[in-house]
Amino acid sequence: MTEQHQRGAHSLNASFVSFILIINFVVIAGIIGATTPLPSPQTSREAEVAAAVLVTPSIAPPTLTLESVPTLTATLLPPTEAPTVEESAGTGDFANGQVLFNTFQPAASFACATCHYVDREDQLIGPGLLNVSIRAESRVPGISIYDYLHMSIVNPGAFVVPGFPDGLMPRNWAEVYSESEINDLIAYLMTLR
Repeated sequence: MTEQHQRGAHSLNASFVSFILIINFVVIAGIIGATTPLPSPQTSREAEVAAAVLVTPSIAPPTLTLESVPTLTATLLPPTEAPTVEESAGTGDFANGQVLFNTFQPAASFACATCHYVDREDQLIGPGLLNVSIRAESRVPGISIYDYLHMSIVNPGAFVVPGFPDGLMPRNWAEVYSESEINDLIAYLMTLR
């Protein structure tokens, strides 16, 4: 036998021995596992809990019964009133208010901008509206800025600014504009500072 053949046979023998050792290890491990004593018997309640823990991957919500559900009762509330003018304050769209302010209204024969400056307090035909919200705050005690401006639009004779004649401003703005549009105009006037 040549030296090369001897090395090959030796290598084959080593592989075979390794294979046999692995097989023996697997067989012995199986025998040991099969002969391991079983855990001590449990009470039926302990067995149920253990089975639930092994089977259930997450905690289940509690089971509801009629006794566990609270009794619900309905309470009728009195009808609500429509929001007041003051409660509508701040709900307008100032950008739309600016458009409305500058748009000619055939039913009134004017645009607001026809008679009022917005960039100064000087008189054009009517008073200038720069800082009108600041002036409105102190014009009539007990009247909010919003209410003052709202009333000045829908009933121009209610608060006539000193130095201006009554009847100068058209009296039909409440017919020309919707309540929503009046809120938009007021929102725009509040930005003139």
